[in-house]
Amino acid sequence: MNSALRKSIVAAMVVVLLAGTALVLRSSDKSFADSNAEKPGPATTPTADLPAGEQGPRAAVSARSADESKSAQERRQLLETVGALTSAHFYQTYLNIGLIADGKAKGVFTDRDADKVLDSVLSLLSSIDRNLAALAKMDLDKRDLDSLDQLRDLSALLAQQGKELKAFWDGGKEEDAARYDDARKNSWATIGRLTGIGR
Repeated sequence: MNSALRKSIVAAMVVVLLAGTALVLRSSDKSFADSNAEKPGPATTPTADLPAGEQGPRAAVSARSADESKSAQERRQLLETVGALTSAHFYQTYLNIGLIADGKAKGVFTDRDADKVLDSVLSLLSSIDRNLAALAKMDLDKRDLDSLDQLRDLSALLAQQGKELKAFWDGGKEEDAARYDDARKNSWATIGRLTGIGR
C-alpha cells in the first residue's frame, strides 16, 4: 500500500472515530440533560421593572442559578471534549504501534529507529495517563469517574501492548509474539467497546 493511500485511510478512520465518539457522548448526555432540565419553579413577581435596589433576593438567586447552569454546561462540554480527544489519541496510538511493528518487520525501520519511534509514542501515552490521573482527583460525578476509569484502563492496555512488542523485538520468541498479539487484540476490543468502531 503506498504512503498517500495509507495516510488517506488513517485520516478517514480518525474522522470516523471522532464522529462516532461525539455521537456516543451526545446520546449518552441526552439523558443527562433531560434529567437535569430546569424545572419550573413557583410563580414569582416580575422584578425587571423595579430599580436594582428593590429587586430583592429572588433576582439575585435567579441570576446565580443561571450562571451555575451555564457553568455546569461548560464543564460538561469540556469533559466531553477531553473524552473525545483522548479516545482519538488512544485510537491513533493503537494504529501507530501497529504501523511501527509492521514497518520494522518489513525493514522500513531500523531496530534503533523503531525503538525510538515506539518510545515517543509510549511517552505521549504516559503523559496523557498522568493527566487523566490528575482529572480523577477533581470533583466528578460517578458517570464521569466511570468513563475516566475506562480511558485509564485502555491506556494501560496500550502501554502493555507497546511493552509486549518491545519484548518480542528483544527476545524474538513465539511466546513473546503471542503475548503481543493478545495485548493488541485486547486493546482493539476495548477501543471498539468504548467507541463503537468495528461493530
